[in-house]
Amino acid sequence: MNTSRGNHPSLRYHDAVRLLLLTARPDTEANRRLAAAAHDLGIEAAVVDAATLAAVAGGRPTLLERGVDLLDPAPSAVLARVGNWRPDSVLAALETAVDRGVATPNPPEAIRIGRDHWRTVRMLAASGLPVPDTVAGADPESLASAAAERLGFPVVVKQRRSRMGVGVIRCAARDQLDAVLDSLWRLGDEVVVQRFHDAGGESLRLLVVGDRVAASARLRAAAGDWRSNAARGGRAVGHQPSPEEERLAVAAARAVGLGQCGVDLLPGERTVVLEVNPTPGFQYLEAASGIDVARALVEDAVRRGDRV
Repeated sequence: MNTSRGNHPSLRYHDAVRLLLLTARPDTEANRRLAAAAHDLGIEAAVVDAATLAAVAGGRPTLLERGVDLLDPAPSAVLARVGNWRPDSVLAALETAVDRGVATPNPPEAIRIGRDHWRTVRMLAASGLPVPDTVAGADPESLASAAAERLGFPVVVKQRRSRMGVGVIRCAARDQLDAVLDSLWRLGDEVVVQRFHDAGGESLRLLVVGDRVAASARLRAAAGDWRSNAARGGRAVGHQPSPEEERLAVAAARAVGLGQCGVDLLPGERTVVLEVNPTPGFQYLEAASGIDVARALVEDAVRRGDRV
């Protein structure tokens, strides 16, 4: 793993190389960093608001922006940043590009799996990776009974597509779990319940790019919180992952089918794979590790296009 900012293999690109960055939030700092990294590498890149596009299926798949097909001529690669704002619109645009043969690090179906906690834990478990014991269901009483019997307390309730620590609730006893599940049921939310692994308010975020860990950080929960998510005020510090941690992260990415992702590990006597994020934030990783993550992501995406 590289340990200094900008310490990546040098690549040479010709003027015809193009990278399409699909997002529903073009003005985020992460997207600006990716565009700047492409510019620094001499890559022609376009950041496109996928929520404003029309994806056409049937015949020749087309991606239209004000009547212009963005896939003619086709870019070498497409990099999709799929967040919680208009995710299906971004995925429709990505699917259209893939249907036209454009290379991408993260296939649409793999992103859909990674955005769903239940589908993710199923894929990880099927690959023999250590995961929190998890139950899913709809009826609050049945789900609470199964969780109490199989998991014990405390447990963690997660909305199936929660991100950045939002929609994640720790329940210390059955009455709390009943109240939380009943409330989420009335809102129509789909949830999973997981065994709580006490890692002392810490977790590890390993960024997998291709077949390697490109950057890593140890996350520590803010005072008074148990969630070590950076978006919830957690503090990130540099971390040198062990060979086993690197193995788990790369294996988790492969199990879900993602070429670029953030893998969250809970360290302990038995380290478990907690989540796999297809569109991880990376600014705090850059600050903690000194790695130019944006450059690594862009280089990896373009390499894939060069292989096609």
